[in-house]
Amino acid sequence: MNRALKGRRTPLRYRRSPHLVAHWRNGAFQIVNYATRRAVHANVLVCQILDFCGDWRSLRQIERALPEARSSLLSTLLDRLTALSLLLKSDTQPHPLERAMQTFRSWNPEAGFFHTATKDVPLVSRGRARAHAELHPSDEPMPPAVKKYQHAPRVRLPAPHGDPALTNVLLARRTSRRYSSTPVTLAEVASILGYTAGIQAWASTPDGDVALKTAPSGGARHSIECYLVARAIEGLRPGIYHYRADRHFLERIKGRVSLARMRRYVPGSEYFASASAMVFFTSVFTRETWRYPYARAYRATIAEAGHVCQTFLLMATSLRLASYCVMGLADSIIEADLGIDGITESVLYCAGVARMPRGKRSATLPRGSIKVRPNKYLRARRS
Repeated sequence: MNRALKGRRTPLRYRRSPHLVAHWRNGAFQIVNYATRRAVHANVLVCQILDFCGDWRSLRQIERALPEARSSLLSTLLDRLTALSLLLKSDTQPHPLERAMQTFRSWNPEAGFFHTATKDVPLVSRGRARAHAELHPSDEPMPPAVKKYQHAPRVRLPAPHGDPALTNVLLARRTSRRYSSTPVTLAEVASILGYTAGIQAWASTPDGDVALKTAPSGGARHSIECYLVARAIEGLRPGIYHYRADRHFLERIKGRVSLARMRRYVPGSEYFASASAMVFFTSVFTRETWRYPYARAYRATIAEAGHVCQTFLLMATSLRLASYCVMGLADSIIEADLGIDGITESVLYCAGVARMPRGKRSATLPRGSIKVRPNKYLRARRS
């Protein structure tokens, strides 16, 4: 080989990130890399460069195609766009989050953008939200709790009835915000997890065996995984555990988590951290993307987390335990402690369990109680 050719370096090339969304916010045009969660204000030249760099382009090719980009500062601008993750550079490896976002490649940009844009949003306590509402009153009243068709024909329904073993649990479930200091037992936690997330049976299909659980899952994908943060469980060391759904055991993946750290998991709802245990429901999205190549399937993972969480709450209620559920989460802190990347596997929901305060049948508020009146039109008939 000619020495001159052998020593010639391949020119640097640039290519647009595949994970960009552009929109206006507060009157400014910005481009977001939803994989890395970097958002930058962009002008016309930046948009032209990104548009041209749909394939790998060298500095010279960009200069030839975009005369207005010819400048001694162009190379600096390209490096800046690379640092902001709008461009990929041929001599550097893609950001790990760019690679992870390829999990959603058949769902993007719709699911990927929603997935990361709704992470780590600022959350405030009820008190602060109420104070803000008093300082900045809205002109609109609270929306009605019920939709009505005023002139539609009506059909009176018989009173609902069912097996009291189930209906009593349904009627007893409440979100609890105060708890006893007496720990729950490992046997109680095992029962809740077993009936909430445990694999009850296997079904044979042409693609292989699929799991059957108590909660429904589209295509029997069952993308939800459960992680237990044990704080005060009799018979179990404090720490973070993964629930192994097929073998019904816990895998210890991290040691004790401080109460202060647990409070950081649920900003604005820190009182939940004093329960005996938290359970985080995550989704392993590849189980869904393997079967469903369209972004609507992202909804299925969220719905499934709701199915599993409701089962958790009802199981806890059936054992006369206090329980709660919360979606206001500090996603990145939780995912770091669980050891997951937040894209291929991400936290969606949280539930917890504890004992009810002594002498209480419910403790729905952090302090005091709330008045409740039954709906006389929906009286359960006792069987």
